[in-house]
Amino acid sequence: MLPQTLAPTERVATPEAPHRPPRLTLLDGLRFLAALAVVGYHFTAIKTPVWATPTIAAFPELHRVTRYGYLGVDLFFFISGFVILMTAWGRELPAYVGSRVARLFPGYWAGVLLTGGLLLAVSNVSGKDVTIPQVITNLTMLHEPNGVNHVDGVYWTLWVEMRFYLLVGVLMLVGLTRQRVLAFATLWPVVAALAATTEQAFLSELLIAQWAPYFAAGMLLYLVHREGWSPLLGGLVGLQVVLAMTKAADYAHIIHRKTGGEAKSLVAMAVVLLCFAAVALVTTTRLQHVRWRLATTLGLLTYPLYLVHEYWGLFVISKLSGSLPRLVVLLAAVLFVLGVAWLVNRVVERPLAPLMRRWVTQGLRAPAERSATPAARTTT
Repeated sequence: MLPQTLAPTERVATPEAPHRPPRLTLLDGLRFLAALAVVGYHFTAIKTPVWATPTIAAFPELHRVTRYGYLGVDLFFFISGFVILMTAWGRELPAYVGSRVARLFPGYWAGVLLTGGLLLAVSNVSGKDVTIPQVITNLTMLHEPNGVNHVDGVYWTLWVEMRFYLLVGVLMLVGLTRQRVLAFATLWPVVAALAATTEQAFLSELLIAQWAPYFAAGMLLYLVHREGWSPLLGGLVGLQVVLAMTKAADYAHIIHRKTGGEAKSLVAMAVVLLCFAAVALVTTTRLQHVRWRLATTLGLLTYPLYLVHEYWGLFVISKLSGSLPRLVVLLAAVLFVLGVAWLVNRVVERPLAPLMRRWVTQGLRAPAERSATPAARTTT
């Protein structure tokens, strides 16, 4: 049994109160900007035949900026570290699992079916072909560890997220306390890096060696959000951000093969630093109290936009390219995928997510607890 009282640094997160804290709306805005950066990268930076000319030639000036749009994923991972710990804090494990399943799967299933259907119906959209078994297996979100290719390349980030959710779930089983979060967020990236450098493939994969510092920095930032900055937290956060910047520098050289333009390591490191600074500003300063309804609305579109934009957007571009000015075609593609994202959120996520959250949460609870425990609250 736990003692009746615990020291403040060891206090276990207790089941949440019914009151839901105000939403960090500017964080929603950052998520949407991250998704737009990825959209810009796929439409105007990577090598693709849909513009009927090399992409770097189609957008020579814009390309200088959008070739760094892949770093929108880095921003997502910083935000995820913050938000997932916030979601887990004060919650029971069934409610946490229910919230994650409901958040991920409805929009994902729609995205797989929409993109898979397009690629099956229209051959060779930007050189991409899929099979029906591939689409079906992708619906599980476990296709990557089973050796099945992604229907859409952006799905690789979801396998990363799922492993992070698993690690947080294990931490919840041990007991979520401030000191354990501090220890975990500090040691996890180091152990993951050691696993990678010593070629311990399974452990490196499980511990998400490439991205651990991003999630850890976000987790530590959530502690800052709760209690304010301190020399210890500042130092630990700074350590993880430096490690994340190093990872970004290592990856930058790969971008040349995908875009035809050089992504400079120092620029990538600076962008990653700015991404983290933006998350810190909107979560630990007075900006956290800003309430902006448009940002919340755009935040709801972020996940479906990320899931459906690539091949549907490239399909629109392939149909309009050559008949309209390139910037008009680009705007039409962006507006189209935003419309599809809105439909997915409205028609699929809104009605299905609450049902899935309730089914999963109640299904994981012991029968005696189901009528006695309040239903899990909605969380992003």
